[in-house]
Formats: sequence, C-alpha cells, structure tokens
Amino acid sequence: MSRRVLVLSPGLPWPTWGMGTRIYQLVRHLSSDHEVTVLTYDDLGEEAIVAHIRDFCHDVRLVPMLQEPSIARRARQVRWAASRTSFHERELYSARMQTAIDSLLAEKPFDIIHLESSQMACFRLRTDAPIVLDEHNIEYELLSRLHRGERSPLRRAQYRLEAHKVRHFEQSLWARLDGVAVTSEREEVIVRRHAPGTSITTVPNGVDLEYFAPGEDEIKEGEIVFTGLMTYRPNLDGARYLVDEVLPRIRDRHPGATITIVGRVYDEDLDSLRRPGVTVTNWVDDVRPYVRRASVVVAPLRMGGGTRLKVVEGLAMAKPMVSTTIGCEGIDVRPGEHLLVADAPDDFADAVVRVLRDPALGRRLGVAGNRLARTHYSWERAVDQLGELYDRLTPVHANRSGD
Repeated sequence: MSRRVLVLSPGLPWPTWGMGTRIYQLVRHLSSDHEVTVLTYDDLGEEAIVAHIRDFCHDVRLVPMLQEPSIARRARQVRWAASRTSFHERELYSARMQTAIDSLLAEKPFDIIHLESSQMACFRLRTDAPIVLDEHNIEYELLSRLHRGERSPLRRAQYRLEAHKVRHFEQSLWARLDGVAVTSEREEVIVRRHAPGTSITTVPNGVDLEYFAPGEDEIKEGEIVFTGLMTYRPNLDGARYLVDEVLPRIRDRHPGATITIVGRVYDEDLDSLRRPGVTVTNWVDDVRPYVRRASVVVAPLRMGGGTRLKVVEGLAMAKPMVSTTIGCEGIDVRPGEHLLVADAPDDFADAVVRVLRDPALGRRLGVAGNRLARTHYSWERAVDQLGELYDRLTPVHANRSGD
C-alpha cells in the first residue's frame, strides 16, 4: 500500500556518518513504494547531494541550519541546566523549521509523519496522521553511559542531570506517539515497558551489501583498524582506550602490531591519539580500502547506544572482528562464531592477538559474519519491518485528534 510519508530529519540524509546513513537508506528504500517528502535542516550546502536525494524522493525541503559558535552552544547548555527541560529536547528547535512544518502540513495531507530522532519531537504537528519515531538510540541510556565513563567532575554532573531530564522526556514521548521503531530487540523491550499502548517494532541497522562487499586487497600483517567519527564522544573514548590501554598489551605479545584510526578528528583531539605505531587518517571519502587491508577490525567501545553500523559493515566485508560487549550490543552475533568479544584491556588484547596469530580463525569468523550480515542485516529487510509498522498504524489514523 503506497502512502504519503513526511520524514522530518535533523540533517540531510547522507551516508557520511551513522545517523545519516540510516536515514538515507530508510528514505531511499521507502521511496520505492511510497511518496516520501523529506523536510530537513541543511548544514552541508551540497547541491549535488540534494539533487541525488531528489532523484528518488518525491520532494526535499530544506531549512538552513543556524551556524552557532561552540562557545555559544556551550552557553546555551549551561542555561538549560537550570531549566526543567532537557537541552536534548530543545536543541534543534527553530521558528524557521516550525514555519516550514506548518506550511507543508497545510499544503497537503500525509498518511504518516516520520520523526528521525526524538529531538525532532520538539515541533508542533497539526495533523491527524499517525506519528512514528525512529529511535536511533535510547538517548537517556547513552547519556547515563557517558556519565559513568566521564572523568571530568563537571561533565559527569552535566551528563547525570541531562540523563535524568531526558529519561522523563523520552519515556513520556514514547507513550504519546503512535509508533516507535528501535534498532534492536533489547531496546524494544525497554520501550514497550514504558509505552505498552504504543505500536513498537525493531528496525535494525542494515548494510549496503553491494557497497560493503568482501574484497581481494592484500592483508597488511598486524594491522588493526578502528573506524568512526572521532568527533562523536563514544568513538573518541574507544580510540583512546585502544591506543592507551589495549595497544601496549598487544605489542607485548605481537611487537609488529599497528593501529589505523579512520575517521574525522577534531584538531584539539589529535595529540591524544598519536602514538608510535598509530596512524590517524582524519576524514576519508571511503573507509573500505582501510578495512579490507586490516588483519583485524575492532570496536573497542565502552559507551554508546543503539547498534553500530561499523560492526555490521565489518561483518558484511567478511573481516575478523573483536568488539566489546557494548560495541556489538543489539546485533545478533554469537561470540566465538561471528566475532570475538572482550571487555577488559588484557582480554581485548588477547582476542586481537589470537586473530593476528591464527589466520584460519580470522577466515572462519569472516565467513560466518558475512553470512549473518547477508541474511539478517540488509536495508531491504529493515524497511520491510518499518513498512509493517506503517501497516499497523494507517487504519487507525482517523482516530487521532489534531494538536
């Protein structure tokens, strides 16, 4: 059944980061069966990207993202700390976006309003259409983990306060909405506990199986690769953990081991990652050559939420992987079959060295991981599950009252 779907997004759907990748793939595949309109903030200014999205979307509407110096953003965070409302809840609000939403809803009816992240719930939606939230993370869970992992007393206090406020906001939001999509069954259980009357489904993060395909590149002996935006705090924490606590233990047992960290890094954080035997690429257009050359791909995350695209992509590329429990959380992997899982620095180093010393083990893990990705983590399968949620909601949309 074809529907008119309005997707409200915090940024252009474009696969240069985890959230953008998920939105891009969902919108692209939804557009094959539905009339999809995207209303988004535009902070890239890339006309070619917008033109590409318009090739498969019915319509794309843009609202300029206000450019705010980091010091001004920090000042807003301090002001919101004294408020009962969370910073997360209001960070993306703008009068321009609200006007654009009002105009679009007045222009034509939609069958589904699809919110990409709970932050887009800050806007008034005058519609009778069902409202669906795509919950990339349980945000208060992410903030709680940031609080536990933070060393700065001031930041710890900020994360703790924000987590408390976001917990109340997020749990009440789930109960008010018609539908919620989460990335894992673990999160589905949490949301269902707090919103038993809301229609909830798991729409897992997927992978473009043609793009992230196994390659024939020559493996670089002893090369350990970690990918991700290091501008995202959980990734930066994982990278620091890898180079400070894990790498010395690896090199005690495998002296030739090296690490390549692939992804954008703020200039002020570069020195915290530079070590002998460590290469930091900063931004690259394509992570695949680095992943394909790796002897082992790692996900040393100690905080975060949702599920990690980097893990699903590594599995799809048939790479042997070592992850923390949080790194592969929510993905249907079996430790020892699809990848190795370890949390303590000694155990993580042991697991990496096992793979470096046993190429046959690496090949077995890679084959099993690729098979799992192909059978469970295609974007087509994910969008089918999202479509089932739409199917459940559409017949009851007439019962919603306008707000």
